[in-house]
Amino acid sequence: MTAGPVVVALPGTMCSPAVFEPLARALAGELVIDPFSWLTQPGPWDIPAVAERVASHIDASWGRPVLVCGHSTGGAIALRLAISRPAAVLGLVLVDTGAHMRGHGDVGAILDRIRADWGDELRAAVLDRSFQAPLAPEIRAEYLEWAAALSPRAVYDVLASQRDLDLTSELAGLRQPAAVVHGRHDRARPPEQGQELAQSLPDATFWLAEAGHTPVYETPDVVAAALRDVIERAEAADR
Repeated sequence: MTAGPVVVALPGTMCSPAVFEPLARALAGELVIDPFSWLTQPGPWDIPAVAERVASHIDASWGRPVLVCGHSTGGAIALRLAISRPAAVLGLVLVDTGAHMRGHGDVGAILDRIRADWGDELRAAVLDRSFQAPLAPEIRAEYLEWAAALSPRAVYDVLASQRDLDLTSELAGLRQPAAVVHGRHDRARPPEQGQELAQSLPDATFWLAEAGHTPVYETPDVVAAALRDVIERAEAADR
């Protein structure tokens, strides 16, 4: 078990944990990135239940508070975790996410297609809209292969839970330092939603990245800088 800072990394729905590999390279020797594949765990798959499983993972694997970096749906899980299990969370980095899904234009259409036509075309559409520039063919194939093995029930349940979730009224009670990172070119959530989230948290900074929906992959140096900032503020608070 490492003695240095640990980041438990939570990917978005249908997003391979491998999406955090560029961030891990950017922080090599500084932080341990621990991607948690929450969508391949046993159900139930509603946001509160997944947050509890993340807390159990933190307790079992690290036994101390960690930084949590949540991307997209992973950000909603990170927020729920920080609200329900604050002692497990040293600080938060929230990437292209929000406390609610109002204005997330395609979630209803995605839910309808999961029920009616779960297949390669849907998974490719969700993957491709998550990046500003096309992925390298080999990376795209790897990510699609990972998503193809997912349970459509798990994908549907967690997205439906996120659609119905609104944590806005609970954000003021969060005391952990946070950074909100948002891609300027996100086709799923406009940057204004990231700004709204940052303004609703008591101790948060806002970082605008030249990326699409997935800055952890597209602009890892920006997310790495945000993590360093959160660590510094968390350490200062402990002094």
